[in-house]
Amino acid sequence: MSPILSKRHLVEDFTDCFDFIGDQLSKSLIQDILSEYEKIWAEDSESIDILYDCESLLALLRDHEKAITFLDQIDGEYGSGMRMLRRASHYAGLNDKEGVKKSLYPLFSHPCNEHEKECAFIAFGRLDDKVSTARVWKELLKEKELENQVFHEEIFSNPDSYNCLSHLHIREWNEGVRLLYRFDIRENRDIELYALVSMIHYQVGIVYNSIIDMIQNSGPYEAFTGMTVALAISTGALSWITELRDMVTIDEPKVYQELILNLEGVRKYQTFFTIGERLLTIPTTTFQPNESFLHNLVKETGGDVYQVYTLLNLFTEAGNDTDYEHLLDILLNLDPDIERKAMMRREMDGYLGPQPPFDLE
Repeated sequence: MSPILSKRHLVEDFTDCFDFIGDQLSKSLIQDILSEYEKIWAEDSESIDILYDCESLLALLRDHEKAITFLDQIDGEYGSGMRMLRRASHYAGLNDKEGVKKSLYPLFSHPCNEHEKECAFIAFGRLDDKVSTARVWKELLKEKELENQVFHEEIFSNPDSYNCLSHLHIREWNEGVRLLYRFDIRENRDIELYALVSMIHYQVGIVYNSIIDMIQNSGPYEAFTGMTVALAISTGALSWITELRDMVTIDEPKVYQELILNLEGVRKYQTFFTIGERLLTIPTTTFQPNESFLHNLVKETGGDVYQVYTLLNLFTEAGNDTDYEHLLDILLNLDPDIERKAMMRREMDGYLGPQPPFDLE
């Protein structure tokens, strides 16, 4: 398969993103990615995040027994509560009620640290125990000195300093925020929502940067598998934020505005990956580059002509495919000023929420 997910610095860019994928990729592709990750772990067993990503891939494959073995390889306090929650989910998938009970018992009886208490909040929510869930949440806010917060500008520029759940991985973070709205626990929940949605947008942006990096350094075809995985990640992320938009009632109007902006930001990434995948699967013998193809590409993907230009420009600079060169020439004839406009559009995307820095040249 494409080496994009076997290069260590790129693997790190995909960290904690596989939970977005859902059922959008084939089992064979997920298994291929898992095999690559297992090789990386065998060569360098220092990165705990690799084990968490392997567990996420195994969760997608519903291989609960193997997922538990990966969780069992993680030592120390880091993520101890998340491991309990994840083991419980896998034991539930195996219909092992005793395993579920054993996994969650320490969270109910004596959470050892702040992290485990955050996970206890989620564990009580899974039991549908609204009273205990609300009690633990109130205790967390008090211990972190986050009670009775009033919205101010610093919260929007630095939400991680004002929320409880951002130290969790994205799966548990999302579950925790949903619990706040499901049980109508209102204190601090809008801040938690804003922090989560902002981070989802930011994480998809990191994946976007990885794809650009791969195209520039290895060529468009080497980026194909990564583009496919990135499309699945961004589609799942878009679905998560859309579900949140449709379920929540928000007390602070600006949080809702920011949710919509970040939703659009993730959608832009998703359409970029969709266009990229379509361009990389152009038929080799029957394709005729023409203006009609470009119009249909924009219409069918929901993207825009500036994204098409950006991808074609990247593809032609990194490779020598004449079809891409012809399509780029057609675009430049249609709008000789498209390069400047595309740059302006990229700057405008910064208004859609936080983005990781990247110098696209």
